[in-house]
Amino acid sequence: MSVMQKLHKLVPTSGKVLAIFIPLVLWGIWWAVSGIGYMFSTTEWPEISPSVRSEIVAVKADPAFNNPNASESDKEKLETLKGRVLALAIVSRLETELADGWTPQYLFVTPKSHFDNAVNRKLGVLTATTLLQKFFSTTMAKYGSMDPENKWMQEARERDFTYGPRIWGFFERSSNSAYEDGVANVHKYADKLIGMKVTNKKKDDVRAIVNIKASEIYEMLTFILSKNFIDVPLGWLSAPGGTLTWSELDDRVYFAQGMTLVLRDVITVLRELYPEKITNVDKGGTQNLEEAMMAMNKICTFNPMVVLRGKEDSMFADHRGKMARYMFTVRERLLDVAETIRR
Repeated sequence: MSVMQKLHKLVPTSGKVLAIFIPLVLWGIWWAVSGIGYMFSTTEWPEISPSVRSEIVAVKADPAFNNPNASESDKEKLETLKGRVLALAIVSRLETELADGWTPQYLFVTPKSHFDNAVNRKLGVLTATTLLQKFFSTTMAKYGSMDPENKWMQEARERDFTYGPRIWGFFERSSNSAYEDGVANVHKYADKLIGMKVTNKKKDDVRAIVNIKASEIYEMLTFILSKNFIDVPLGWLSAPGGTLTWSELDDRVYFAQGMTLVLRDVITVLRELYPEKITNVDKGGTQNLEEAMMAMNKICTFNPMVVLRGKEDSMFADHRGKMARYMFTVRERLLDVAETIRR
C-alpha cells in the first residue's frame, strides 16, 4: 500500500472536505468585506497634496519672495527653489498613490483590483505624471534645446515611467518598483538643485539646473491644452456612450479625476509661486485661473454613489457628461490664461 493510500485511510472524507472548504469560506469572507470597504474608499480630495502645500509655504516664506530689493544671488536661489517645487509637484500624487498600493498590478485574488475605483484613478495619475515629467525634463530642466538632459530625469522619463502599469514582477521588477524608482530619480534631481548630497553610484557628476521663464510656462500651458494631454480624458468622456458598459463609464470618470489631481497640483504651484508670470489682473488672468481651479476642485471631489448614464430627457444624471463639462471649463479657462501670458 502506498503512502498516499495510507494517508487517505487515516483522514476521514469529511475532514478533507473541511480542510478545503473552511479556508475557501474564510478567503471569501475576507474578499467580500475588503471589497465592500474599497468600494467606498476615499475618492474626494478638496485640497492639493499636503506635501506640495508645505513646499509652497516654505518657498513663500523665503525673504527674497516678492522682494524687488533682493540681491541677484538671492533671486537666483529663489528661482531654483521654485523650480524644485514644480518638479516635485509633478510626481507628488503618484508618490501618494504608490504608498496606497499600486492596484492596477494586483491579481484577481485581491479585491482591490476589482472593487476599487482607484485602479482607473491611478492610471490617470500615471498618465498625467508621465506627460508632465517628460515636458519638464526636456524643456524646463535645461537652459536651451542643445543642453544635455539631466541623467536622473532622463532615466525616469525613458526607463521608469514608461514601464507597463500591470506588470506583476515575478521575473522582473514590478510596475510599483519601476514607478518608485522614477519618483526617486526626480527627487534626486530636486535635491541636487539645492545642493543636497545625493548618492550616485556612477562616477560621472550629474548636473541639475532649472530654467523657468514666462515663455516656458506658456509652453507648459500650451502642452497641457494640447491633444496629447487634456484631450486624452476629454476624448474618453466625450465618446459616444450608447455602446459603453456601466464599468466603462465608471473607468472614464475616475481616469479623468486622476489626471486632474496631478494637473491641479501643478497649476497651484504656478499660481502661487509664479503670479507675475501666469496672471494679469487687467487682462483677466487671475479670474480665469480661479475659475479653472474651481472646476478642477469639482472634478477632484466628484464622488457619485453610482456612475449613471442619463440620456437626453432622462430623469437620471449623466455623470460622464457632467465630468466632461468640468473638463471643458478647465480647458477653456486655462486657454484664456495662456492667451494672457502670450499677450
